[in-house]
Amino acid sequence: MQTDPNWGNFLYDENARVINLIDFGAARDYPKRFVDDYLRMVVACANNDREAAIEMSKRLGFLTGMESDIMLEAHVQAGFVVGLPFSKPGGYDFRSTNITQSITNLGATMLRHRLTPPPDEAYSLHRKLSGAFLACIKLGAVVPCRDVLLEVYEGYKFGEDNNEILNSSSVE
Repeated sequence: MQTDPNWGNFLYDENARVINLIDFGAARDYPKRFVDDYLRMVVACANNDREAAIEMSKRLGFLTGMESDIMLEAHVQAGFVVGLPFSKPGGYDFRSTNITQSITNLGATMLRHRLTPPPDEAYSLHRKLSGAFLACIKLGAVVPCRDVLLEVYEGYKFGEDNNEILNSSSVE
């Protein structure tokens, strides 16, 4: 994944109406197990499935299992806020909700109550996701996020060592 959401790394082709990535200097790979569980966590957050979101967060290393109720609630709510664009079919208008402000407010609580740093993979991934969300807000984009998520999820090949956990978060 290219991990630098800097505007200078993209070129807009006005004739084709396409945005092209032109800088691959900040790219990285992610372990298969991380990708498997992160995709499961996104689906759990999109479906507002608290238990599955917590389970995936533990497996990924966002949580230790010993967190206070305050930390668990802030963490789950942050996941649900980020999952909001993926929660309903049809186009999601990124200007309809101030996702970044909501995450900032929850982030302050999580910083005070966090027992473990997020997994290393999360830093570059979340930087890219926040950049993509901010770009969508700035552009006034309306994106069929859930449709894209379901298409990816249904076609994704999970690792053989991971059993499907998200019973109540199954794709619908």
